[in-house]
Amino acid sequence: MGEIKKSKPKVGIVGLTSCEGCQFSVMDLGNRFLELLQFIEIVQFRLLEEKVFVTPTMDICFVEGSVVTKQNEKTIKEIRNQSKILVALGNCAIMGGVHQIKNYHQPDKLIKETYFYSDKIDNPDVLDLKDVVKVDYTLPGCPINNLEFLRLLYSLLKGIDFKIPLRPVCEECQSRGYRCVLMDNHQAGEKGQMCFGPIIQGGCRAICLKSAMPCQGCRGLFKGAQAANHLKHLAEIGYSQSEINHQLEIYGLRNEVEEK
Repeated sequence: MGEIKKSKPKVGIVGLTSCEGCQFSVMDLGNRFLELLQFIEIVQFRLLEEKVFVTPTMDICFVEGSVVTKQNEKTIKEIRNQSKILVALGNCAIMGGVHQIKNYHQPDKLIKETYFYSDKIDNPDVLDLKDVVKVDYTLPGCPINNLEFLRLLYSLLKGIDFKIPLRPVCEECQSRGYRCVLMDNHQAGEKGQMCFGPIIQGGCRAICLKSAMPCQGCRGLFKGAQAANHLKHLAEIGYSQSEINHQLEIYGLRNEVEEK
């Protein structure tokens, strides 16, 4: 994709239904984020300014969050119409996130248990952005790796291609010398923790494994992942299908696995 234009590109960072963690991750860049203002004009970003009532025209728009409501769907379509380049920012935008758990568990029953006047509340299936509009780039994670955000943005400004290296979380985990929570207990005759590291796209620096927590798959499957083989292994070491599905649903990974 070519360079956008010579004047400062107009950039938006917006959220649908989300915790805004990916947006805060961008803010955590600190001075590096402020340095970006030499090269771009921020035209919409709730964490920096008051609410924008009219969606501006944008060269690049980063969108965090899932499409949970009809208003979310209307908003993302408007953003798509106003944006030359649309980037899905984080797990909720790319995979539906934790919100998508609802889709698997009797949503009509759940809304009645949650709201007294449930008949007055919209209850559509939770969608990720690509279910509704064309997405040009994705930045996975919960939250995103903010250095990947920088690399993507600078790549777009320079008109060069952007790709995340195809490697599993396992590779990052092992190269850092972290304990394998999936396999370490085998010699003791115990089953390991349910870890999806062998099939999940790396780039997170194996941050969960650093704290001896298993990978729950927030970055999605990497291209070529042998998901069926890994799930078969989890069943063989003692996990039930119900337990596996529960873990797959946390970050919307179940959809990806079932589509393979």
